[in-house]
Amino acid sequence: MATVVGSAAHPRILQVRLDELHPTQPAIGYDQVYYKLGRYAAEEKHIADIARPKKFADLCEANGQGDVLPDTANVPGASLAAPPASYRCKAAVGSRPDDMKSVVIGPRGVVYLTDGHHTFSTFWQADSGRNHQLKVWVKVSDNFSALGEAQFWTRMRAENKVWLKNGRNQAITPQQLPPAIGLASLGDDPYRSLVYFTRGIGYKPPAQATEFLEFYWAGWLRGKPALDLARIDLLDRAAYAGVILQAAQAMVALQPDDIVSGGKRAADLGALDKVERETLEELTQNKGKLGYAIAYRKSLAQ
Repeated sequence: MATVVGSAAHPRILQVRLDELHPTQPAIGYDQVYYKLGRYAAEEKHIADIARPKKFADLCEANGQGDVLPDTANVPGASLAAPPASYRCKAAVGSRPDDMKSVVIGPRGVVYLTDGHHTFSTFWQADSGRNHQLKVWVKVSDNFSALGEAQFWTRMRAENKVWLKNGRNQAITPQQLPPAIGLASLGDDPYRSLVYFTRGIGYKPPAQATEFLEFYWAGWLRGKPALDLARIDLLDRAAYAGVILQAAQAMVALQPDDIVSGGKRAADLGALDKVERETLEELTQNKGKLGYAIAYRKSLAQ
């Protein structure tokens, strides 16, 4: 591992391989990952015409380097692990730490990912799964390597840096956390996907957002009979869009001090006061996030 020590504005950062990252949550929203994979696949079909491929833009952003420079990465067949020689980002590594994902160093130097499970699982799955040893830069929020195993997990719970509920909202122990990121290890929580799609429509994370904010919303939406996703055809864009609208409407109907879940108030979780219809329209249009997610999901059945 390579490290850089910086100032408070530019925190200590660490370069790690994707397969060195240990999850601190057992599930993610697969459709969030499917959106990115669907978009990557669609762009690859005419990559020479894509000035800033989303795949490489996401890698630049995750490494704290802003966007990808135009026409430096639009090469057919290029993978994240083997980018084109011309690939460049707008800024140096770590220049934009707010965009970077966070890790905690645990006992025996194990690197625990506390933010970025969706982004890095997308990288893991991209390029036909050839990126498991892709090196990425992350910022270190805490170094708890001096703690024993039991003390470590007590500290992680106390600081809300671990989510111990699976994709069915059932409690698990730290020992039941998956050993790696990626869809083969992490379970699917469809309500976490639903929350992702309502972002900017029914809620917007506040500046100082609580850890695992989306899971608090997911737990709340899961308890609403009208939003029973098992009864919704999630391969039908109109049906999926309808349930996204319903979820957003439920969010904006809350009062700021209403408790959502886990003792978190609607205001704490960024509930908006009205549904943002323009953002909903962008999401559900032909080249919107929802369309890419559904197209990719359908491709898996072929």
